[in-house]
Amino acid sequence: MSAAQRTPLLAVKSKEGELQALLNTTEVNDRVQVMVELLDSVDSGGLVIKKVVDFCVESASRGRPVWVDTTWLTRASDLGASPRAVLERLEHEIEESLGLFSICSEQPCLIPVVPLNTDDEGLRAIRMFLEHRRRPVVVRARRATLPTAELLRTLDRIATALRLGTDELHLVFDEGYVRKLETHRVDALVDNITGLANRNEYASVAVLAGSTPRKRGGYETHLRRRVEVELWKAVREASGERIRYGDYGVVHPDPQKSSKGGRIPNPYIYYTVPGATLYIARKNPERKGNSVPPGSTERYFLKVADELVHRPEFAGADFSWGDRNLYTCRKRPNPQVGSASRWIAFATSHHVVHVSRSLDTP
Repeated sequence: MSAAQRTPLLAVKSKEGELQALLNTTEVNDRVQVMVELLDSVDSGGLVIKKVVDFCVESASRGRPVWVDTTWLTRASDLGASPRAVLERLEHEIEESLGLFSICSEQPCLIPVVPLNTDDEGLRAIRMFLEHRRRPVVVRARRATLPTAELLRTLDRIATALRLGTDELHLVFDEGYVRKLETHRVDALVDNITGLANRNEYASVAVLAGSTPRKRGGYETHLRRRVEVELWKAVREASGERIRYGDYGVVHPDPQKSSKGGRIPNPYIYYTVPGATLYIARKNPERKGNSVPPGSTERYFLKVADELVHRPEFAGADFSWGDRNLYTCRKRPNPQVGSASRWIAFATSHHVVHVSRSLDTP
């Protein structure tokens, strides 16, 4: 099995919580391949894009450049007028931070992601970006339903347009949100993956999915199956191929529309355990509609954290940066845990280490 196939894939949004986790969890740099999805909510001069650049710099310096996906960006984006412009700007900022290391290194600073259905104009733009430095490209197929023969033709067209060999393409079969394991999707993926393996060699092949629901239900502590793990195992076993595991961490696969002044959620956490997710939440009885008294969100999240660290599923304070914060925040005089981005940061940090240690691998 190649190193790429052994390395799990983590897809994250360009949001505060997930990026904070990545920057504070050093295990991610050597053991997990990260794909960052850029969103319109990112300001060109803001803190989030700085964290994206900082993480890309750290990853590139360790020889594992970040995969960057511009698919969700629209013309309204503050980052650039086109995907190529965004990638060039981002790479320039990364190279400036890397300095002499970037000049001397043959490694690219980032790897672009293109959708399977990219048109000819989009492919020409990516080819021009590649002229700065040759590198592999990630092809992302969202819930692909193409017959294998058509999929092969599409991938050949992309490789030809980009002037790359198929062995320079990383393939990501993105199943998005998966609520349950569906046999017809397993069969479709197996047909595609085995058909591709019989024809060409690719840099890697991944199955990406996530089972975190959009809406949280109730306040009863429970375990939820991680269907993405079940899907990956089913496809791997049925195809007989070595397939990279991929997931969306602890958030829903599709980005949520930003809403300024939106409702502050009741405290919760999604905590990854082998094959499942532990859900713990607390209702804030002090809130009145959208009005939340200062400090009350923190108090009720501390109850979430306290329940978690006393459960047998808790991995221990030394497991990750997130676990350490979940353990110690209960004893701090002024814990900064009153926002969903902090809860997501703690949970993502734990998830990254869990995945990096292949704790779901049979």
